Amino acid sequence: MSVSSGANLVERLERRARDRGWLGRPAYHVGAETYRFADVYEGAGRAAAAYTARGLGPGSRIALVLPDGVDLVWAFLGALRIGAVAVPVNSTMHPDEVRRALRIAEPHAVVSEESWGGPPAIAPHELWVDGDAPCAPVTSDTPAYAVFTSGTTGDPKLCFHTHGDPGVYEQAIGSVIDLTPDDVTFSVSRMYFAYGLGNSLFFPLHRGGTTVLSRERATEDDALRIVKTHGVTVFYGQPSFYARLLRHPDHGLLSDLRLALVAGEVLPDVLESRLRQVLGERLLNIFGTTEIGHALVANAIGRGRDHTIGRILPPYRMRIVDEAGAETPPGVPGALEVAGPSIALGVARGGDPPSRAGDSWYATGDAATVDEDGYVRLHGRLDDVEIVGGQNVHPAEIEDLLMRHPEVREAAVCSARRETGVTSLRAFVALADDASPDRVRADLLATAHATLTWYKVPEDVVFVPELPRTPTGKLRRRDVRAMAGG
Repeated sequence: MSVSSGANLVERLERRARDRGWLGRPAYHVGAETYRFADVYEGAGRAAAAYTARGLGPGSRIALVLPDGVDLVWAFLGALRIGAVAVPVNSTMHPDEVRRALRIAEPHAVVSEESWGGPPAIAPHELWVDGDAPCAPVTSDTPAYAVFTSGTTGDPKLCFHTHGDPGVYEQAIGSVIDLTPDDVTFSVSRMYFAYGLGNSLFFPLHRGGTTVLSRERATEDDALRIVKTHGVTVFYGQPSFYARLLRHPDHGLLSDLRLALVAGEVLPDVLESRLRQVLGERLLNIFGTTEIGHALVANAIGRGRDHTIGRILPPYRMRIVDEAGAETPPGVPGALEVAGPSIALGVARGGDPPSRAGDSWYATGDAATVDEDGYVRLHGRLDDVEIVGGQNVHPAEIEDLLMRHPEVREAAVCSARRETGVTSLRAFVALADDASPDRVRADLLATAHATLTWYKVPEDVVFVPELPRTPTGKLRRRDVRAMAGG
């Protein structure tokens, strides 16, 4: 593939904004400030000039330890403009975790409001220089940015995505969301997360929409205020956040949305049913991973099926396989595998060569079933499976049952070895305010005994203030197991 400046993602986006007449339109609302598309690309040019003046250029890794905001947008696009690799880092992590992320990324420079030692530090205001830098010549396969995996099963890894990958996301899930310049989007998922980066940067810049960014992680109050104040039409979140929104007295504001997308973990059936009462078919359950870059399986308005994540989106492919690697027939659960462009395999260090799946099948690590029409149902992570009485148990099935109780906010189930040496299930439950623990415990156990096969019934219920989750909202199963002594 020949090297061409036209393959540079920033150049493509800026040219598109100019050709479509978007430069004078609002691109971002951040607090009380509004930034036009012209401001976005002027700021990216200034950041690029600042990087170049510090000797950074093609192939340099630039870690961005910044909250969501226009500084992060400028710093990210400025890095891509010069052919460097942007590495967003969660700025709200404990300092020791930030330092761990920087050790993994091995950056040549760090843009941050704080000093972390090691690589040269660049304060955000130091990117506001006069000047510009040309877009570096790249190919669609040139690494553009790297995002961290969630690290739920060990140290996070880095997935390197290319200048061409966002075009693939746009072809796949972008065609489902179908943003227009009239849309205003808000993503609870932050921009250091692959899901949030697509939601808040790639899709709106490609389609001309306006995005609201929140420097602080949004609470339910914040999110609903933003929806009302800015007239948000497209909302992105995780199941656990939507569950909290439904408990808010103003959750009816969600009914004004054009689309509400949910991703990040399995959406419990009971939560989906409650959300449908407010949103109907405008609730879209979608699926993707950091390795893929965004979503590749999705429901769509007029083409959805309840309690599934939808169907595979072109140009990706999908199959469900058994333990021997043979494809399972419809309705038979197995391991979800996908193939197609944009799939980046995680590497342990930033200095390691980027790894791509190519034409090979990529195992997502999820247990799933596909029906005859191609709709996929997720059952949870393969490593979430608990073994009780010699039987495989998917915790999500039991958790969904427990969450049907009106006074249960969230639930997690894992196996626990008893003093007798027998292994059985233990449920951890977070209650709604003013709930009676003894009564709820009795209700849950009675329902489980009446509804589930014996080995799926929790032996006991432990109440906790909240369940352990990653910064992206995913349940930390290994922490739940540690709570059970597993």
